[in-house]
Order: sequence, then structure tokens, then C-alpha cells
Amino acid sequence: MKIITNVSLPTLSAALKRVNILFDEKIIKVSADEIITEEEYETIDGKGLVILPGAIDPHTHILGDDASAANDLSSISKAALEGGWTTLAELSYHTASPIFSPSDLNKKIALLNDKVWTNMALWGHVDISDYPYHAEAAQELWSKGIVGIALAAPSPNPAISEISFTEIMDLFLDIYESDTAFAFQGYDHEAYPEYSFSSQMDAIKKLLRRMQENPIHIPRVSSYVTMEFIGAVSKRSDISFATCISDLMPFLNPEIFKPGNACDFSEYFDLLFELIRTNKIYLLSNCVAPPNRQPVIPAKAGIQNNGFQIESGMTKNAFGEVFSGSNPQTLAYSYLWVLSELWKQRKVPLATCIKMTSENAAKRMGIYPQKGSLDPGCDADFVLYNPELTSSFVSPEGTKFQLTGGFTGIYLGGELVAGTGVDTIRKGSFLARSSNPKRRHNHHTWI
Repeated sequence: MKIITNVSLPTLSAALKRVNILFDEKIIKVSADEIITEEEYETIDGKGLVILPGAIDPHTHILGDDASAANDLSSISKAALEGGWTTLAELSYHTASPIFSPSDLNKKIALLNDKVWTNMALWGHVDISDYPYHAEAAQELWSKGIVGIALAAPSPNPAISEISFTEIMDLFLDIYESDTAFAFQGYDHEAYPEYSFSSQMDAIKKLLRRMQENPIHIPRVSSYVTMEFIGAVSKRSDISFATCISDLMPFLNPEIFKPGNACDFSEYFDLLFELIRTNKIYLLSNCVAPPNRQPVIPAKAGIQNNGFQIESGMTKNAFGEVFSGSNPQTLAYSYLWVLSELWKQRKVPLATCIKMTSENAAKRMGIYPQKGSLDPGCDADFVLYNPELTSSFVSPEGTKFQLTGGFTGIYLGGELVAGTGVDTIRKGSFLARSSNPKRRHNHHTWI
């Protein structure tokens, strides 16, 4: 049993509320008054600190070859934990062992329980070659606690059979009566020779022609025009999207970070920032994938079809940028960057930053309020943020930079597992979905 005293808790206004928090594996009590308990407890002085939910990334792309899976999973999830990301969800584009069945799922669960440093949920896959039993298999995986079914078109993975848009839409109809969630990444490869903002947009439009009540999520959107379109239709269809933090970093800090994937953010600077400020960007994700897990081909210098300047020597994902991932190195500072750059420097409300990095992801994955909340009864997964600290990092390009604040303590299941001067402890395991996904426009919040 532990009590944090005089810690600052976020509210929906710009003000912070001074509280005391009693917790063990779960948060037991939050009170502005002194907490009295007959049980023995450890006291943690929270004066000058802000308590925040551990960050949640709804889709990482870590697993590739089976031979390297354990090492990649261990090293990347440890970096995530030390950066304040307490929960990840693995959506593997390039895994050699997709999750098609409960036995596949059990093997992945055993791997996670042996190697992962964070909580980790799993997305499943569809084996269309198992027609007509593929829909039944997807339903069975959903019943076993996966957070959704990952669909990709075209398939970037020889271990996952190509699925057409007609087959995707038939799948939606087959499981219409359930609340099964889907993620879709790809583009309209039936009408376009390669990925572009237009081909991604047209793929989304195709899906929405048949999509009914099932939640669908687009893991990475890098075009303001596409964001605006999804926002316009999201009240009629339960569709959400994530923006990659490593796409925002060059947009807001071009002197430190270089652009990787194609983005049109600079063309819509003011409009995009208004989406950020008002939480119209539903989720922020790291979209990480080990570089050696991404098939690449040399890219010629010049202007590509998205209007993105490709420099000589850069590489391009062989399946299109839509399936490329970000450098896992960013996990060490991406959550802190959101707090430093968006909240402290650019005055984006702290409540909005929390929703984009934690609460909304938990809702979308069906793990809220177990995760992503600091209400009594929730898991004690949180970070203690000291806004008076300065933290130093090095970007993937080798540029040194500093961020305002630092995490003095990172707690997982009520245990101090990382933080300033703390030896990192592995306490991670598989995380099963605990409820049905909340609709994008569900406004209930713990804040």
C-alpha cells in the first residue's frame, strides 16, 4: 500500500488540483483531504509533481522474423516503458507468424509474458484463404480478448493472404451483429499503382460504403485533407485515426527532426494545429517498427506523387510508405515531447494531451477505464512528471535537444518500475481486452 501526498492532478480546466492518492495494484482513493488508513503504507512526496496516466500506444509493429522477435520485443518495450509508455498494442504488419487462431494467440501470449516490459495487447489477423471459415475464426479471436482485427490492403506480408475490398466488405457483413473492432491500413491498390494520399482516401471511402456499427481505426494518417474527411464522417460512422508523433515532430521542430514519411502538414499549419488543440486528432501513436523489419528499396531524389521531397540516399518502403514504421528510438522521448512541446510550449490543454496519448487509445481498444484513467478502481499505471526538470536526448539524426520536464517515477500495477535514478524492472505481460470499444464520440472522461 502506498500514498502519494500533495501531488497535482489534471482537470478539464487549465488548473491542477492538489490531491492525495492511495493505491496498491489499483488506485483505491483520490482525495483532496488527508487519507487515513489502518493498513501500513509507504508515503511518496508528490509536492511539485504532476501525476499522469501511463501513455498508451494502440499499434506498434515490432514483431517480424520469429528468430528476432524476442529480442526486438524486449528491447523496444523496455525503451517504451522508460519513456512513460506503460501499455502497447502490437499490430504486426510483417510478422512471420500472424494470429489467425486461438493457438496462434496463445503462442504470442507466452512470448509476451516472457519478454515484454510493458502491458501489451494484441491485434489479430484474417486468413482469407480459410474461406468460408475466416469470419468465424476472427470472431473466436475477438472472444479471446484481442483488441481488434488488423486488415491491410495490399498485404505487405507473404504470410498473410491478399484480401480484396469486396472480401473486406463481406467480412464486415458477416460479423455485423458483434462489436468487433477493425484496423485498416493500406490504399486502393485496385485503382492506383502505388500509395498516395488520394489512394488512401479512396480506400477509406470504399470501406465506409459497407461499414455499419463496427468500430474501424486507421493507424496512420499523414494528410490533413484525409483527417478533415474522417472528422466529417465520424459522427455517421464509428471511424477514428491516429497521427504519428514522429510526423508531427518535424512539423513543429524542423530544426531538430527531419521528415521521414510523406506529410502535407506544412501546407495546412494553422488548420492542423487547431485540430491538435481541440482534440480533433483522436490519437497520437509512435508507429514504431525496427528498421530491419521493413523491406525497403532505394528512392530516387525528386518530388514523389504526394508532393513530398525525397532526398538522395533516402529509402522507401517496398510496399509503400503506408506500411513503414518510425524509429523505436523516439519511444524514449515522444510522451515527454507531447508534454513539453504541446502542453508547456504551445499551450495545448493538458486534458487534450492526455486524451490523445492515453485515454482515447484505452477507449478505442476496449481497455478503459482499466487503463488510461486515474479514477479509483483503475490499474495503478501512471507517471510522476516534474515540470521543473530538463531532459536531454539525441534525435535519430544525431541532433542533441532538450525537453521541459522529466519522469521521476513510472509505475506499472502500483510498482515503481522506471524513472529518474531507478533501475528499470520488468513487470509486463499480455493484456486482454476488458470491455467493448467505446465509440469515438463517447465523451465520458475521468479528468
